[in-house]
Amino acid sequence: MTHIRKAIARTVVAGAVIGATALTGPLAGHAASDRPEATRAPGTILDVIPARTVDRMVAQAPLVDAANVIRTAVERTPARGYAGIGLVDDHVTLWWKGAPPADVTAAVTAARRTAPVQVAGATWSRADLRKAAARLTPVVEAGPAGAGRSVRLRTDGSGIEIAVDRTPGAALPKLPATGVRTSVVTRDRMVPRSRANDAAPFDGGAGIGFTTPGCTAGFGVRNADTNAGYVLTAEHCGAVGSPWHVGWNTSTGTGTLVGYAVDSNDDHDTMIISTSAPGDHIYVGGQHDEVRARVAGWTEVFPGQLLCQSGYTSAGELGGPVCNLRVEFHYDDIEDLVEATQLDGDEAARGGDSGGPVYAVNADGTVLAAGTTTRSAGPGFGFQDFATARDDYGNLVPATASASTCRVSFVVTNSWGTGYAASVTVYNDGPAVNGWSLGWTFPGGQVLQGHWNGVFQQTGPAVTVTNEGHNAAIPTGGAVNVGFTADGSPAVPAPFTLNGTTCN
Repeated sequence: MTHIRKAIARTVVAGAVIGATALTGPLAGHAASDRPEATRAPGTILDVIPARTVDRMVAQAPLVDAANVIRTAVERTPARGYAGIGLVDDHVTLWWKGAPPADVTAAVTAARRTAPVQVAGATWSRADLRKAAARLTPVVEAGPAGAGRSVRLRTDGSGIEIAVDRTPGAALPKLPATGVRTSVVTRDRMVPRSRANDAAPFDGGAGIGFTTPGCTAGFGVRNADTNAGYVLTAEHCGAVGSPWHVGWNTSTGTGTLVGYAVDSNDDHDTMIISTSAPGDHIYVGGQHDEVRARVAGWTEVFPGQLLCQSGYTSAGELGGPVCNLRVEFHYDDIEDLVEATQLDGDEAARGGDSGGPVYAVNADGTVLAAGTTTRSAGPGFGFQDFATARDDYGNLVPATASASTCRVSFVVTNSWGTGYAASVTVYNDGPAVNGWSLGWTFPGGQVLQGHWNGVFQQTGPAVTVTNEGHNAAIPTGGAVNVGFTADGSPAVPAPFTLNGTTCN
């Protein structure tokens, strides 16, 4: 199958020169600690990931928030001159052909209160690239075995890439002229990647199978509309109707039943297993310890974003997760897959990791669901993003300690001796909102001094923010951002509420 993907130019990966624009700087640290599993003491995810790796991931939080605010505006009216959004070093870049319209410009202005944002010119829009790719794809698909296999759309709008396998003598057929710059790159073909004794509630990262572990549980999830519970994993692990177990005893032929697979999407390689007890944590240590991280919500993924994966087999070999996985591009075809690269050149995943959790790490040691593992080849990594799983199965959200239809990202963007500045980004998993009220309580006598993107009122420690005219609408899956300066010491307010609903 030929894949059309949204790609961004990259630096040298696995010895192949791919492009010239680095999304992020080189990362120090390793995919997992060098200490063997037997010597690792139980703790949190912050104990099993190198500190500098965590710091780099956490530093991206305001960039991801800003990118989501812009994405929400772009998706209200698709096409136009939009080419792509990516995290580039310490800022967000929006690539656009021509001048962005007023609504997108307003979103960029709002996002700049959270993180630096650059608007860069694109030679071609996403619509231009898709039109050209539609002409190229049938020709590439008809080529000889071992020749072209992927048609990638560059996120920066600079053209199209045709990916070919490292097969001696493989040659592309003659490509039609499209008026769009087209280049050829070489990359290994990725192959599918198919915790020992979990119990209800069933958490992500556990080894699951019909009998003995063959795949990995992704995340405990629930349908926000019906509250039905599931475990999310990979479709290629098994068929709909099959039973899934953990903790299988080969002597007695028994194990703990998680549930039965009730739905799957072959194109997207996702599957849900029905269970009355979806867990709100994922295993992040070795195969035989209890190091877990609490799931706080889910996140869209962007080129340049850094993630981790906690597959069952990798946990046994490394004693912890594989991190430094940098998102490179999204498929733009029937698979809708996301590809990433392990920046240290290490194995990104192993057989048995399939379906396992892919996630972002927060400063407090909680995680955000980003997707589930599908395939890998050396440092190359393919996963299905959580947003696509939501499209597959309705309003799917991670099981969290507090079931909610909203999530708030709170980031201190600056501080000084007597005060600080903060960004507050609200993510909506519920029905579309047109008009909102956000509330919180300061924990330590903080007093508002300045604010933006909302109408602020403070009574004692309680703060209420209502929308302005330009940001009243928050679609399902969308985000809106406000910010403020305050006297006092930085502290995370609690609880946050959106139109009376307590948010994660």
